[in-house]
Amino acid sequence: MKIKRIGWTSFLLTSDNLSVLTDPTSMVDAGLSFPKTKTDVCLFSNYSKPVKDSILKDSKLESKVVPDKRDAVMEIDTAGEFEIGGLMIRRGISDNFYIVDEKSVRVVYMGGTDNTFNPDTVKDLGDVDVLILPVGDGVNFMSFDNIEKVISNIDPAILIPCAYKEAGLKNNDVKEKDEFVKHFGFGNVKNESYLSVSKKIVEEEQKSVEVIFLD
Repeated sequence: MKIKRIGWTSFLLTSDNLSVLTDPTSMVDAGLSFPKTKTDVCLFSNYSKPVKDSILKDSKLESKVVPDKRDAVMEIDTAGEFEIGGLMIRRGISDNFYIVDEKSVRVVYMGGTDNTFNPDTVKDLGDVDVLILPVGDGVNFMSFDNIEKVISNIDPAILIPCAYKEAGLKNNDVKEKDEFVKHFGFGNVKNESYLSVSKKIVEEEQKSVEVIFLD
Protein backbone atom coordinates (compact mmCIF):
# COMPACT_ATOMS: atom_id res chain seq x y z
CA MET A 1 0.00 0.00 0.00
CA LYS A 2 1.14 3.51 -0.80
CA ILE A 3 0.20 6.40 1.48
CA LYS A 4 0.44 10.01 0.35
CA ARG A 5 -0.45 13.12 2.34
CA ILE A 6 -2.77 15.58 0.63
CA GLY A 7 -2.88 17.99 3.56
CA TRP A 8 -4.18 18.45 7.12
CA THR A 9 -5.99 15.14 7.88
CA SER A 10 -6.46 14.18 4.25
CA PHE A 11 -4.47 11.22 2.92
CA LEU A 12 -4.61 9.04 -0.19
CA LEU A 13 -4.18 5.32 0.41
CA THR A 14 -3.53 3.41 -2.79
CA SER A 15 -3.52 -0.35 -3.33
CA ASP A 16 -3.27 -2.34 -6.56
CA ASN A 17 -7.01 -2.15 -7.23
CA LEU A 18 -8.35 0.76 -5.20
CA SER A 19 -7.59 4.20 -3.81
CA VAL A 20 -9.06 5.63 -0.61
CA LEU A 21 -9.17 9.32 0.33
CA THR A 22 -9.68 10.59 3.88
CA ASP A 23 -11.55 13.71 5.01
CA PRO A 24 -11.20 16.23 2.17
CA THR A 25 -13.89 18.43 3.74
CA SER A 26 -11.87 18.79 6.95
CA MET A 27 -8.97 20.15 4.94
CA VAL A 28 -11.20 22.77 3.34
CA ASP A 29 -12.78 23.64 6.71
CA ALA A 30 -9.28 24.21 8.08
CA GLY A 31 -8.78 26.91 5.45
CA LEU A 32 -6.56 24.96 3.07
CA SER A 33 -7.05 24.55 -0.68
CA PHE A 34 -7.84 21.02 -1.78
CA PRO A 35 -6.12 19.87 -5.00
CA LYS A 36 -7.86 17.79 -7.63
CA THR A 37 -7.49 14.16 -6.58
CA LYS A 38 -8.53 10.84 -8.10
CA THR A 39 -9.97 8.24 -5.75
CA ASP A 40 -12.43 5.36 -5.60
CA VAL A 41 -13.58 5.69 -1.98
CA CYS A 42 -13.84 8.75 0.25
CA LEU A 43 -13.94 8.39 4.05
CA PHE A 44 -15.50 11.05 6.27
CA SER A 45 -14.80 10.74 9.98
CA ASN A 46 -16.54 13.77 11.44
CA TYR A 47 -18.98 15.17 8.88
CA SER A 48 -22.01 16.33 10.88
CA LYS A 49 -23.91 18.53 8.42
CA PRO A 50 -27.17 17.32 6.86
CA VAL A 51 -26.52 15.61 3.52
CA LYS A 52 -28.90 16.63 0.74
CA ASP A 53 -27.30 14.89 -2.23
CA SER A 54 -23.80 13.66 -1.46
CA ILE A 55 -21.15 14.99 0.88
CA LEU A 56 -18.82 15.85 -1.99
CA LYS A 57 -21.54 17.69 -3.91
CA ASP A 58 -22.89 19.46 -0.83
CA SER A 59 -19.34 20.56 -0.01
CA LYS A 60 -18.69 21.69 -3.58
CA LEU A 61 -15.85 19.20 -3.93
CA GLU A 62 -17.31 17.03 -6.69
CA SER A 63 -15.03 18.70 -9.25
CA LYS A 64 -11.97 18.21 -7.04
CA VAL A 65 -12.53 14.62 -5.87
CA VAL A 66 -13.06 12.58 -9.02
CA PRO A 67 -13.31 8.84 -9.78
CA ASP A 68 -10.15 6.84 -10.33
CA LYS A 69 -10.89 3.23 -11.31
CA ARG A 70 -14.61 3.19 -10.50
CA ASP A 71 -17.46 4.96 -12.28
CA ALA A 72 -18.22 7.05 -9.21
CA VAL A 73 -16.62 7.86 -5.88
CA MET A 74 -18.07 5.80 -3.04
CA GLU A 75 -18.67 7.88 0.09
CA ILE A 76 -18.47 6.30 3.56
CA ASP A 77 -19.40 8.28 6.68
CA THR A 78 -21.19 5.71 8.82
CA ALA A 79 -20.38 2.61 10.81
CA GLY A 80 -20.06 -0.70 9.02
CA GLU A 81 -17.80 -3.15 7.21
CA PHE A 82 -17.11 -2.48 3.56
CA GLU A 83 -15.20 -4.89 1.33
CA ILE A 84 -14.18 -3.09 -1.84
CA GLY A 85 -11.57 -3.99 -4.42
CA GLY A 86 -9.56 -6.20 -2.09
CA LEU A 87 -9.67 -3.76 0.82
CA MET A 88 -11.65 -4.18 4.03
CA ILE A 89 -12.74 -0.87 5.56
CA ARG A 90 -14.29 -0.90 9.03
CA ARG A 91 -15.80 1.69 11.34
CA GLY A 92 -17.37 0.88 14.71
CA ILE A 93 -20.86 2.01 15.70
CA SER A 94 -19.66 4.63 18.18
CA ASP A 95 -16.32 5.33 16.51
CA ASN A 96 -15.10 8.10 14.22
CA PHE A 97 -11.91 6.32 13.17
CA TYR A 98 -11.40 3.78 10.39
CA ILE A 99 -9.47 0.53 10.06
CA VAL A 100 -8.28 -0.23 6.53
CA ASP A 101 -6.91 -3.70 5.80
CA GLU A 102 -5.06 -4.71 2.65
CA LYS A 103 -4.14 -8.39 2.88
CA SER A 104 -1.86 -8.47 5.93
CA VAL A 105 -1.29 -4.69 6.20
CA ARG A 106 -3.46 -2.75 8.65
CA VAL A 107 -3.82 1.04 8.66
CA VAL A 108 -5.75 2.91 11.34
CA TYR A 109 -6.88 6.43 10.42
CA MET A 110 -7.89 8.64 13.37
CA GLY A 111 -8.21 12.02 11.70
CA GLY A 112 -11.58 12.79 13.26
CA THR A 113 -10.79 12.12 16.91
CA ASP A 114 -10.87 14.87 19.53
CA ASN A 115 -10.13 15.11 23.24
CA THR A 116 -13.36 13.32 24.19
CA PHE A 117 -11.94 10.14 22.65
CA ASN A 118 -11.50 7.24 25.05
CA PRO A 119 -8.06 5.64 24.46
CA ASP A 120 -9.36 2.31 25.79
CA THR A 121 -11.43 2.05 22.60
CA VAL A 122 -8.30 1.09 20.64
CA LYS A 123 -6.87 -1.51 23.01
CA ASP A 124 -7.84 -4.52 20.88
CA LEU A 125 -7.18 -3.54 17.27
CA GLY A 126 -4.62 -6.28 16.66
CA ASP A 127 -1.33 -5.66 14.86
CA VAL A 128 -1.41 -2.12 13.46
CA ASP A 129 1.24 -1.37 10.84
CA VAL A 130 0.43 2.31 10.28
CA LEU A 131 -1.37 4.74 12.58
CA ILE A 132 -2.43 8.10 11.11
CA LEU A 133 -3.05 10.39 14.07
CA PRO A 134 -3.83 14.11 14.59
CA VAL A 135 -1.16 15.53 16.92
CA GLY A 136 -1.89 19.29 16.99
CA ASP A 137 -3.15 19.17 20.60
CA GLY A 138 -5.62 21.96 19.85
CA VAL A 139 -9.25 22.53 20.78
CA ASN A 140 -10.46 20.07 18.16
CA PHE A 141 -7.92 17.31 18.75
CA MET A 142 -6.60 15.02 21.45
CA SER A 143 -4.29 16.36 24.13
CA PHE A 144 -0.76 15.03 24.32
CA ASP A 145 -1.81 12.99 27.37
CA ASN A 146 -4.51 11.21 25.39
CA ILE A 147 -2.21 10.80 22.39
CA GLU A 148 0.33 9.05 24.61
CA LYS A 149 -2.33 6.59 25.78
CA VAL A 150 -3.55 5.94 22.22
CA ILE A 151 -0.04 5.25 20.92
CA SER A 152 0.63 2.96 23.88
CA ASN A 153 -2.63 1.03 23.37
CA ILE A 154 -2.21 0.62 19.61
CA ASP A 155 1.58 0.21 19.54
CA PRO A 156 1.89 0.85 15.79
CA ALA A 157 4.97 0.00 13.77
CA ILE A 158 4.76 3.35 11.95
CA LEU A 159 3.14 6.58 13.13
CA ILE A 160 2.13 9.23 10.59
CA PRO A 161 1.25 12.49 12.40
CA CYS A 162 -1.21 14.98 10.91
CA ALA A 163 -3.16 18.12 11.85
CA TYR A 164 -0.20 20.15 13.08
CA LYS A 165 0.54 23.82 12.41
CA GLU A 166 1.08 24.75 8.77
CA ALA A 167 0.74 27.84 6.59
CA GLY A 168 -2.78 28.86 5.59
CA LEU A 169 -4.72 27.50 8.56
CA LYS A 170 -7.76 29.44 9.76
CA ASN A 171 -6.98 28.46 13.33
CA ASN A 172 -3.36 28.50 14.41
CA ASP A 173 -4.14 27.17 17.89
CA VAL A 174 -2.35 23.89 17.16
CA LYS A 175 1.13 22.66 17.97
CA GLU A 176 3.99 22.51 15.50
CA LYS A 177 5.28 19.10 14.52
CA ASP A 178 8.61 19.76 16.27
CA GLU A 179 6.73 20.36 19.53
CA PHE A 180 5.12 16.96 19.18
CA VAL A 181 8.42 15.20 18.52
CA LYS A 182 10.16 17.00 21.39
CA HIS A 183 7.35 16.29 23.85
CA PHE A 184 7.41 12.55 23.22
CA GLY A 185 11.16 12.29 22.70
CA PHE A 186 10.92 10.28 19.49
CA GLY A 187 14.33 9.37 18.11
CA ASN A 188 13.33 7.55 14.94
CA VAL A 189 11.82 10.38 12.88
CA LYS A 190 11.83 10.77 9.10
CA ASN A 191 10.38 13.05 6.45
CA GLU A 192 9.20 11.39 3.26
CA SER A 193 7.17 12.40 0.20
CA TYR A 194 5.14 9.19 0.48
CA LEU A 195 5.18 5.85 2.28
CA SER A 196 5.11 2.41 0.69
CA VAL A 197 4.32 -0.18 3.33
CA SER A 198 4.11 -3.96 3.34
CA LYS A 199 4.10 -6.51 6.14
CA LYS A 200 7.53 -7.74 5.05
CA ILE A 201 9.06 -4.26 5.37
CA VAL A 202 7.50 -3.76 8.79
CA GLU A 203 8.66 -7.12 10.13
CA GLU A 204 12.21 -6.81 8.81
CA GLU A 205 12.95 -3.19 9.61
CA GLN A 206 10.77 -2.16 12.53
CA LYS A 207 12.15 -2.45 16.07
CA SER A 208 10.43 0.55 17.68
CA VAL A 209 7.76 2.98 16.54
CA GLU A 210 8.94 4.94 13.53
CA VAL A 211 7.53 8.45 13.10
CA ILE A 212 7.18 9.53 9.48
CA PHE A 213 6.05 13.01 8.48
CA LEU A 214 4.72 13.01 4.93
CA ASP A 215 5.42 16.21 2.99
